[in-house]
Amino acid sequence: MKRFVVSFLFLTILVFSIQVIAQELVLYFPFEGDGDTVKDESGKGNDGKFDNGKANRVASKDKVFGKAMEFTTKERIAVPESKSLNIDTEISFVMWVNNADEAGGIGTLPRIISRTGDQHELAMDSGNIKRGNFAYYFGGNPGWTSAMKVPPNEWHHIALTFDGKAFKIYLDGKQESEFQGGGKKNFTGITYVGSRHTGLGESYAGLLDELAIYAGVLDQKKIEEIINEGVLNQFAVEPAGKLVLTWGNIKTR
Repeated sequence: MKRFVVSFLFLTILVFSIQVIAQELVLYFPFEGDGDTVKDESGKGNDGKFDNGKANRVASKDKVFGKAMEFTTKERIAVPESKSLNIDTEISFVMWVNNADEAGGIGTLPRIISRTGDQHELAMDSGNIKRGNFAYYFGGNPGWTSAMKVPPNEWHHIALTFDGKAFKIYLDGKQESEFQGGGKKNFTGITYVGSRHTGLGESYAGLLDELAIYAGVLDQKKIEEIINEGVLNQFAVEPAGKLVLTWGNIKTR
């Protein structure tokens, strides 16, 4: 009986470990601090630096969020290639956005996140397919796909997941669209935030906060937890309803 209990506990820990690995946080920008370095709080050391103009840190959607990054189409953050950001197929992105209503037309897709070679492009469509929609492109498979309307000049949470078979897009924790396709991929190279990897031709305008990348696929429950509790559970509340100190410690260090 004792051997059975030990074996059961071992298997439970193993399964839990696999689940954690399957949703590994590899980049997290809360956009606190100052200076030219954008601190990665994932623990992976994937700090970014402004390589084309420096964006301003401004007040975010709520005091508990601390600061957000304000982009005006003239700034870009570059994150060097790393082992943890070299991701095999399964990937997830989460972020809070407050996008400006940019003018544009055919071929104008202001990038929120970009990768060398257009491997994964997440953008706000300013007129290429459907103006005002969130759109994505993964190396041509699929091509540019218009996912959902995101009202400008107000805060919304966006999440995108890819498991090698389908893309799922969430707005404020609710799944809005799903696209079958994609296939096996290997994401490598420099990651950019705020503009396309080729330069400032298609740059994002608006506020951005709590941006994170995961190696693995987040489900809807986890996305809702991130919205309510934060990427690092820093918004979790105590029974008395007071915010725990963890968030304050993270946002000021």
